[in-house]
Amino acid sequence: MAPLSPRKPMTPLSGAAFVKKLAKLLKISRNQPAHFALAVSGGADSLSLLVLAAEAKQKNKHWDFSVLTVNHGFRAAAVQETRYVSKLAKAMGLPCKILTHKGAIPEKDIQSTARDIRYGLMFEWCVKNKVTYLLTAHHLEDQAETFLLRLARGSGLDGLSGMQSIRNYEGVALLRPFLDIPRERLHQTTVKAGLDPISDPSNSNQRFARVRIRNKMELLSEEGMTAARLADTAGRLLQARQALEQVTENFMQSAVQLDEYGIAYLAYASLRDQPEDILRRTINKLLTPHGGYPPRAESVQRILDDVFLKPRPPKEGGKTVNGFVLRFRRDGLLIFREISGLPEPIVIKPAGFCVWDNGISVRVAKKSTLKGTLQIKPLGIAGLKIMRQLGNDLPKNLPVAALHALPSVWQTYRKKSHLVAVKGVLVHEDIEFEDMFSL
Repeated sequence: MAPLSPRKPMTPLSGAAFVKKLAKLLKISRNQPAHFALAVSGGADSLSLLVLAAEAKQKNKHWDFSVLTVNHGFRAAAVQETRYVSKLAKAMGLPCKILTHKGAIPEKDIQSTARDIRYGLMFEWCVKNKVTYLLTAHHLEDQAETFLLRLARGSGLDGLSGMQSIRNYEGVALLRPFLDIPRERLHQTTVKAGLDPISDPSNSNQRFARVRIRNKMELLSEEGMTAARLADTAGRLLQARQALEQVTENFMQSAVQLDEYGIAYLAYASLRDQPEDILRRTINKLLTPHGGYPPRAESVQRILDDVFLKPRPPKEGGKTVNGFVLRFRRDGLLIFREISGLPEPIVIKPAGFCVWDNGISVRVAKKSTLKGTLQIKPLGIAGLKIMRQLGNDLPKNLPVAALHALPSVWQTYRKKSHLVAVKGVLVHEDIEFEDMFSL
């Protein structure tokens, strides 16, 4: 029997194919100006983004690319690794920004915490620099591994639908254009360019479930569960999920009222004859902070059982879930942010910009007359008292707790603190609040 001929390596991707793929994914013209940030860790996968972006920049003068690399501070080698990425990027004509985490190092859930830190820093940079798109190099095998990880955790339809090619987050579109591209093809792209990837020891650490699943992929492939087939299954489940999300979106547009104070109102009458899954998805969306994590499934189920699935909804009372307050009224439900679930105060400088609670942008005018230190924080009890002393007209039909949670800007000057602006209530010409999301 003749020996099997060795399998030919996959063809590297080209810059032209990269441009074509992004244009198709975003449904934009190649001649339309666009700015993409690239998430590059230095591994073989992400280095392919450097190669392709450098080629694309030569072929398309309308698109800009910026490289972002993150130092979590979890490993001593991270400093040198980010410098290495920066050096490669600049050698290829791409600007690079090293983002450094200065917080505490976690003792558990290291991979998930690192992911949250990484995305948090990159999205913050994109919002601040008005960059619309953030690209990652997640590929076919990543999609298959994600499917198996979530299957092992007992995920439902939403979890098993895997990663999406486009996901809006904090006003930035997270793009994963390579979910149908095998890992090897990205690696060949990096190899052809002569780049030496960084080897992250965590990628071979058996402590992590993803690594253990990755090591079993060849065995699963022998039973027909190839990466391509698993990813294809996730894709079909995603189509089903998107159909349900569209139904939910249509329902929310007609049933949920969102006012300028960020308070949602849901009339009980609108809930009649709605499938339980649509009600569950609606509550899930209303109780998820912008860019944050959804409430626990059991918490949502209790709300459905106690409020929406009973013949007679409660007429008064309330509860707190996932950083939100639910207040029951005779004809409907009020939902607003709980003050204890809001971020710590944020310092903002003149001409500064920041995102409060992941959903509201705050800008200070370039030539602001405000002196001293400016802070963004919830209005709170003290702020509400000041508002009343100033004689400002406050909505009388809103819960006091909802007013406490309103974002406000405070000025500290000469050791005295002054309330400057409150979203939707107190206006200052140098302060601009803007909702980044809507129903």
